[in-house]
Amino acid sequence: MPSSPCVLRVGWPRPSSSNASRRTDPGGSGIDSTRPGRRGVALRLGMIVRQLRRDFDREVASLGITGSQGTLLFAVATAPGATQRGIADMLEMTEAAAGRLIDRMVAEELLERRPKPDDRRAHCIYLTGRAQAVLEALSAMGDHHEERLLAGLGEAERDELLRLLDHVAGNLQA
Repeated sequence: MPSSPCVLRVGWPRPSSSNASRRTDPGGSGIDSTRPGRRGVALRLGMIVRQLRRDFDREVASLGITGSQGTLLFAVATAPGATQRGIADMLEMTEAAAGRLIDRMVAEELLERRPKPDDRRAHCIYLTGRAQAVLEALSAMGDHHEERLLAGLGEAERDELLRLLDHVAGNLQA
C-alpha cells in the first residue's frame, strides 16, 4: 500500500506483527489500538486543511491579500448586504475579528459599509468594483488549487469523496 505524505510526517505507530490481538483503551472508549488509522482520519484531515491553507495563502499573496481576506470576499459575494455579525457567523469567527478584517478590506477599498435601513446601529457590507477583479483572479486560483488537490481522481471518485466528506460533516452537525 503506498504511504501518504501525511503518514510519513505524523503517523500513528504501527503495531508489530507479534501483537495481533485487538485491544481497546482502558478508559472504555472502544478505540481499537491495533488499527491506528481509525484515529488518523481527523489527523489527516487537519493536516490537509493546514497545507491547503498555507498553499492558498502563498498563491493569493500575489494579489496583495491574505487567504482570510479572500475567504471574506467570497462570503460577501455570496451574501451581499450581510451585516458584520452575519459575516462573522458565516466565517465562524468572533464579531470583533470579523470587524477588524472588514476594516482592513474597507481601507483597501475592496469592501464598503452602507447603513442598514432598518437598524441605524448596523451596516451592510458590499463588494467594491475593485473587489470584483480580485474575486475573478481568486476564483481562477481556487479552480487551479482544487485541480491540483484532486489530481489523479476520476469523476466518480471525486463525487464519492464529496459524498463521504458531506457525511462526515453531517456527523459533526449531529
